[in-house]
Amino acid sequence: MSARILGWGMLASGAGRVAVIPEVDARARRLPRLERMALAAADRALLGQSVSTRLAVVLGSGYGGLQATAEFLDSLLARGAGFGSPTAFHQSVHHASAGQLSILRDLRGPALTVSSRELSGEAALEVGMRLLESKRADQVLVLAADERTQASDAAYRAFSQEDARRGEGAAALLLDAGEGPLRVSRCTLRSNLAPVLAFAPKTSFLPTLTAALADVESFSPSAASATVHAAEREVAAGRVLFEDAAEFGLHPSAGLLRIVAAVQRLATSPGRCLVHGLALGGGQALVEISHGRA
Repeated sequence: MSARILGWGMLASGAGRVAVIPEVDARARRLPRLERMALAAADRALLGQSVSTRLAVVLGSGYGGLQATAEFLDSLLARGAGFGSPTAFHQSVHHASAGQLSILRDLRGPALTVSSRELSGEAALEVGMRLLESKRADQVLVLAADERTQASDAAYRAFSQEDARRGEGAAALLLDAGEGPLRVSRCTLRSNLAPVLAFAPKTSFLPTLTAALADVESFSPSAASATVHAAEREVAAGRVLFEDAAEFGLHPSAGLLRIVAAVQRLATSPGRCLVHGLALGGGQALVEISHGRA
């Protein structure tokens, strides 16, 4: 299962919140910032492309519109159940960003949303590639978007990740099933045995990672924790390291941001790059980007 990469886009902050979200559409001014980030990343991926009428949208988001959710719940607490804001409610659901994108860009193909903790971007990519493989779509716009809020910071502190560098952002890839040099040549998700609030031990994730590294020249480690990062660097000896985890921070969409960063590098420098992802609870993702040697 592989896919050709036609376009990509992203905006991110690994040290807090995205400072500037491009105003891509006057109709989007009143949308929540998560949806505006997703729209901006999608427009960059679609720029200059011939979009099929059978284009599917697959959005990955670990937590969806957290700020809108908080505002909706606050309105219930302040005024009672009969006065909850319907606008804040529909903006709080995970699928809101994919729905708004489909409306604003008149995309009439399938629109799906997946959520898989810190591997939400990689999970969206796998679903998108399966849509192409099954011929249910001619093109797929794979998106991931998550925002940093007080609620998300509190959640990661509760997950014993208080020292993790937090960020937010959105990323997008436009894919099809055609032939071309720049490709997602592998996207594999698997589960390792681990406590629900911990990353898998290295004895679980290292064998699969070591095997996947055999044929690549560069590597983007998950750097999910200091212990994980040390183990990743050890098995990746001799390969070029892309230390993007520090730039993008820890959040559910960071994996797709690192994948897009690898695509940008390989677009001008042929080779193969493995992007490794880990999620609390034991999830593991292995995504290989190739250019020039499919």
